[in-house]
Amino acid sequence: MKGPLKVAEGVYQLQALGARVTVIESEDGLVMVDAGFRGSVGRVALGLEAIGRSIRDVRLVAITHCHPDHAGGLDRIVEASSARVAAHSEDAGVIDGTGPMISPYRNGFLANVTRPLMTPFYGARVAVDYVLEDGDMLPTVPEMRVVHVPGHTAGSICVYVPSSKLLIVGDALQNRFNRLSGPAAAVTKDIAQAMASLNKLLSLDFDTICFGHHSPISGDARTALRRVVDRHASSSKSSA
Repeated sequence: MKGPLKVAEGVYQLQALGARVTVIESEDGLVMVDAGFRGSVGRVALGLEAIGRSIRDVRLVAITHCHPDHAGGLDRIVEASSARVAAHSEDAGVIDGTGPMISPYRNGFLANVTRPLMTPFYGARVAVDYVLEDGDMLPTVPEMRVVHVPGHTAGSICVYVPSSKLLIVGDALQNRFNRLSGPAAAVTKDIAQAMASLNKLLSLDFDTICFGHHSPISGDARTALRRVVDRHASSSKSSA
């Protein structure tokens, strides 16, 4: 993705460093979901200019999970925009520094080796203005609902935008080579929990999914998710 991608009316995806961020226009300004790696502020600002907006229009940044490719760019984006920050209670400590920094790797050896190297990727700690829980509406944007989907990290969330029938999933799902699947196992804290969390999403009415790293699925995305959930259930039964 080179330039901004219009996903729905008033909804765009922009390319940050190492990830995509999703921008939603609201009456109070722009809501941005995720912030990319440290150093993403320049790319985000250019992407916003390409859709006729400014980084100063960003009023809220909601973080789907605390991994550095989604939260590492937060400090500079907040500095440039004065935006407020929202994150789930289970991941907020990694973002604001009240909890330990984590390595994304599930393998214990890799996690221990890489944890000391994470500091440059995370950027400066940033205050979390709004600590989220499952079912909360995003502050100042009452139509956008938080769906807690623990597994990839303890505090992973999706953001549901019912007016656009849109689900922003971060890394709770991936769309590699146009094939929908669960999160990448190597960087998922608890893959069994992550897959179980996907069942909750099937109760929502959506037809588009936006991901943290892949092209959106537009159309009957809920049916595609149902296939993923059913395939995993069948695989689990076969291996039991």
